[in-house]
Order: sequence, then C-alpha cells, then structure tokens
Amino acid sequence: MWLPHEKVLQPLLVIPDVHDNVIPPLSACLPSPKAVFHCGQHLRECHKQSRVVDTMCATHSLRYFHTAVSDPEPGLPAYVSVGYLDDNLFVECDSDSGRYKPRAQWIKDNVGADYWERGTKRGIAQVQAFGIGMRILMERYNQTGGFHTLQRRSGCEIREDGSIGGSRQLAYDGDDFISFDMNTYTWVAAVKEAEITQRRWNEDTADLQYRKQYTEKGCIEWLRKYQQYGKEALQGREPAAVEVLGKATPDGLTRLSCRVYGFYPRDIAVTWMKNGEMREQETQRGDILPSGDGTYQIQATLEIDPKEGGRYSCLVDHNSLTKPLNVFWGEERAECLSGRGGGEYTEGRGGLGNMVPGNCRKTPIST
Repeated sequence: MWLPHEKVLQPLLVIPDVHDNVIPPLSACLPSPKAVFHCGQHLRECHKQSRVVDTMCATHSLRYFHTAVSDPEPGLPAYVSVGYLDDNLFVECDSDSGRYKPRAQWIKDNVGADYWERGTKRGIAQVQAFGIGMRILMERYNQTGGFHTLQRRSGCEIREDGSIGGSRQLAYDGDDFISFDMNTYTWVAAVKEAEITQRRWNEDTADLQYRKQYTEKGCIEWLRKYQQYGKEALQGREPAAVEVLGKATPDGLTRLSCRVYGFYPRDIAVTWMKNGEMREQETQRGDILPSGDGTYQIQATLEIDPKEGGRYSCLVDHNSLTKPLNVFWGEERAECLSGRGGGEYTEGRGGLGNMVPGNCRKTPIST
C-alpha cells in the first residue's frame, strides 16, 4: 500500500484506527509543521453570508491528529496523537508515555478500562507505522537527515443542515502529500512523490468502500456517542467581551480596532458598521486565536477618514449573547464584565474607544 518496495514490512502498516477499523496507515494529517503540537486549532472556518448572524456555524466534528518527528528530543516525543470533539481535547497518546489517556473528565466517566487498553495497543501500532513511514518518505525525497515531520488528520462532522462530511489528509514537512476526496471516494496526490501512493491505494477497492462506510456511519456514530457523553461539559458558554479603540495613522486616517475576547465556543461574527450599515468589505479580520484559558479572541480593524464623520460601531454575534452586541466608538470608555445577553453603548463618537458587553461602568477618557 504505502511501501511498494518494502513489502516485507507491509503487514505492520495495516493497522486499526481509533475505533478498531483497519485502515491504510499514513492517510491524513495536519498542514503545517509549525503546528506540530498545536492540534487544537479548529479545522474549518464559518462560511460567510450576507447577515452577520448567519456566519455562526453549528457544525460538530470528531477529529484525530497524529504527528511524528524524525528527531525527537526531551519534551518532543517521536509520536503524538490527540482527539478532539469539536474544539475540546478529550484523548491523547504519545510515544514517551506509551499510553492512551483521557484529557477530559466526561470521557473518563463514560468508558471502561478496555477502551483505554485498546487505545494503547493502537497507539503502539501507530508509533511503529509512523516511524516506518517517516523513513520511507525520507528515502523518497532523497533525504538522509535533518528534522522532518509526518502528520495525519482524519475525522468527520455533522453540519448545521444535518448533512455529514469527513476529511483524511497526509502532509510531509508541512506540505500536502495526499488526501482522500470525500466526493469521489478516491485518493488524490498533492505532489509527484505521492503519485505511487495514490495509484496503489486507489487499487484497493475494498478499502475505498470501507472509507465511504466509515465516514458515513462509523465515525458519525462515535461522534454522536461522544456528544452524549460530554453533553453537559460541551454546552458551556463564555460570553464575549469587546473593546473598541481608535488610533491615528501616519497618513492622516484613523484605524479603528475591535478586539473581542474571552468567548467560547470558537465561532463568532465580527463586522464594523457605519451609520448602521455593515462595512463587510472594508473590515479586516485577524484569525480566531486561542487565549490559553479555554476561550478565544479575535481582532477586526477598519480604517476611516475622520473628516467624513459618521457613527462607527463594531457588531458582534456569538452564541453566548441573546442578541448581537453593537459597540459604538465613543468619547468615553465603558469598562465591562462579561455577562449573558446583548448590550449597546451609544454615547458619543470620535473618541478613543469603549469596552462593552452587558452592564458597563463608563469613565471619561483622559487626553
């Protein structure tokens, strides 16, 4: 399958996945070596639509990430795997500990010892498979040393409209190598070095059929089961806090910045408005980033000409809010604690900024 010229090792490379399903080993992975152990990043972005509230996606996903490195060191195991339900880490395994372990109380409370034993056995098999795969890829790329990464990503999702999907990808040294097309149920090489893999894996019609069945049934069943296990924990909400600031630029414009932070879950919609009209095209958004405490943050900016006047506000929509939060750029700063419900601060305009949501204590801005 993966090793055409080392068939003697091939039996080691036909290994069970996390749910005891036999799969080709190196079949999916993360896209960047810089994110080797930053596997909690969400795999998708909400699709943009005309209304801010419509960009809030309700997709639920089950994802597994595997990463192997060619040159392990203390604190950097040769192999690490993690499992995420939505953006919640719940299981992990690494070559240093050699154990499949819980990372969330809800999974620990709902499965028995046999679950962890099976996971540990699979982890041992994965360590072997990834090690062999790493050596073969280094050969294929004519590499004799150096630091290299082999990453795999796989999983499934249930979308807001009830449809399902899945993904299986493999990357080497941060570059796409091969992926499984969930529409045609065939492997697609991303680089010429993967063409031999594509040909051999696509010849295995039984495995292609298995992939279809597992994506549409097996993985989805586990996703639903895990959702029930972690129902209470996963329904938690952390309200968004919003800070709006303005800063003059060297070219005489004003850069408005809307910082939204402390929110969970990850999906959020942030858009600047002028006189009540959305400035979607002019709004520049950064990435949604983890804050390190289980919540997320994002920043959206808008450059304006102060001579034009107008009332500018930052519109925020999040599942923690009972209604969208519209925060105006004003002459006073509102210091607020996060709380459920929407809020609106409308006093003044043209000042340095304000921070809202919910109940706010407004104080003058010193100049």
